[in-house]
Amino acid sequence: MKRIVDIYRKHQPNQVLWTYIVNLGGDGSHPSIEDFRQEGLTLAAIDCRASLEELDTAVHLEILR
Repeated sequence: MKRIVDIYRKHQPNQVLWTYIVNLGGDGSHPSIEDFRQEGLTLAAIDCRASLEELDTAVHLEILR
């Protein structure tokens, strides 16, 4: 299942900094919205975008195919 995860700074929730397309659940599992949020934050950390304490996420509910 693919979902769009927007990354933004906690003190600027109206300004999207980065967007990731996160693909989870390919193994037959049923990931939650929180799983997508955590994966988005993990990707932001890997990309050295900013301190994780500064960032938050918003997950789009529509499913991408």
